[in-house]
Amino acid sequence: MTDSVYFGGGTEQGETSRPGRAWRDLAFVLALTVATFLVAGLLELSEGVGGWLKHFESYQLDEVPAALAVLIVGLTWSSWRRSRQVATEMGLRLKAQESLNEQRQYLEVLFRENLSANLIADPQGRIGVANPELAKLFGLPDAEQAVGRHLGDFYRDPALWEEHRRSVAGQGRIELNDLPIRRADGAEAVVIARLTARRGHSGMELHAFFTDVTALEQTRRELAQALGENRLLAQRGIEMLEHERRNIARELHDEMGQWLNALKVDAVSVRNRTDVPDEVRAAAQSIVEVTDHVYDVARSLMRQLRPVALDELGLGPAIQYCVDQWRRRHPAVQCDVSIQGLPDSLGEAANITLYRLVQEGLTNVTRHAGAQSVRIELEMDDREGGLRASIADDGVGMEATGPRSGLGLVGLRERIEMLGGRFWVESEAGKGTAVRALLPAQPTGATT
Repeated sequence: MTDSVYFGGGTEQGETSRPGRAWRDLAFVLALTVATFLVAGLLELSEGVGGWLKHFESYQLDEVPAALAVLIVGLTWSSWRRSRQVATEMGLRLKAQESLNEQRQYLEVLFRENLSANLIADPQGRIGVANPELAKLFGLPDAEQAVGRHLGDFYRDPALWEEHRRSVAGQGRIELNDLPIRRADGAEAVVIARLTARRGHSGMELHAFFTDVTALEQTRRELAQALGENRLLAQRGIEMLEHERRNIARELHDEMGQWLNALKVDAVSVRNRTDVPDEVRAAAQSIVEVTDHVYDVARSLMRQLRPVALDELGLGPAIQYCVDQWRRRHPAVQCDVSIQGLPDSLGEAANITLYRLVQEGLTNVTRHAGAQSVRIELEMDDREGGLRASIADDGVGMEATGPRSGLGLVGLRERIEMLGGRFWVESEAGKGTAVRALLPAQPTGATT
C-alpha cells in the first residue's frame, strides 16, 4: 500500500476548460452560419431551390424550407436545454465526487493512523491492504511488505487459522482473546483479534483487527506466579502459626497446668493443717484462689490457641462450645446456631478453618457490629456441592468492597481459598453484615 491513494475523478484543469471550449464551439457555429449566408447569397441558392421546388408544388415541397427552419430552431432549443441539464448533472457529480474523495481520504487516514493493526484480505486470507501498525506487529519493514502475504502464515498454529477462517465464513464475525502469533522474525506474540467478513466492491473481504497484548500477558503471568508464591507463603505461614499455637497450648496444658495443680495441692495442704497460724492458713487460701484464677486464664488461652474440643469432640461440638462460651461473656446479644449435616471427612485443615471463621466472626460482632442478634449456620449445600458457612448479624454494617483495616477477614479468605473454597462478605451500612464461605465437600490443600 503506497503512501497516497488515487481515488479517480476528473482533474480541476479539465473542468475549468469546459466553459472556454463551449464559447469556441458557439463562435464556430456563428461563423459557419455567416459563411453559409454569404455563399447562399452569392450563388442565389434560395432562388434556385425555389425554382426547382415549384415543379413539385402539388406535393407541398415548397413548404419544406419553413419546416426545416422550425426543426432547426427546435433542435437548437432542445440542445440548449440538454446542455443546461448536463451542466447541472455535472455539477452534482463533481460535488459528489469531491465528497467521496474527502471521505475516502478521511477513512484512509483513520485506517493508516489507527493504533490497532488492521488489514483487509480476501476470504482465503491473502492480504490486500495493511496499515503500518500491522507491519510493526508482524515484524515487517513497512505495510507494503504485508501485501500479498497470507494471514495464516503469521499464525503459530496453521490449523487454528483454518478453524478461524471457517468460523468467520459461517458466523460473519469472531472475537479472539489471547491469540498466539508468530512474527516474520520468528518471535512470538499474543494478540486480541477480531475477524469480520464483509462484502466489498470485488466480493467478500476479510477485515482483521489486532491489538498486541504480549506485554500485558507477560505481566499477567508474572502476577499469577507472584500470587501463587505469595499464597504458598501464606499457606506455610498459617501452617506454622497453627503449629506454634498447638505447641503453646500443649505447653500450657502440660507444664503450666501441672505446676499450677501442684501449687494448689500444696496450698490446700497448708490451709488444712491445724498447727499453722491463721495468717498462714489465710495466705494458703489466697494462693488456692489465685491458682484457680490463673488456671482459668490459662485454660481460656488454650481454647483460643487450640480448641481442645475440636480434637476431642469434632467440629460441630467445638463450635457449639465456642458459642456457649461467647454467650456467657455477652448475654445481651442473642446468638442462634444451626449446624446440619456436617461430614466427618473434612480434614483437620478444613475443621480448624471453619472454627476460626466462627471465632473471627464472633470477635468482629463484639468489637465492631453493635448487633442485637447473631445467626451462625453450617450446613451442606447439595446445589453448590459443598459446605456452606455464614455468620450474619443485624449490626451497623460496613462497606463490603472497601479496604480492610484489619487482617482477620483477609486471613480467613486466604485460608478458605487455599482449601479450594470461596469467601465473600455481604454488608450494607445500617443493615448488618454477613460473612459467608463455601468449602468443597473434599477440600484441597495441606493439612495443618
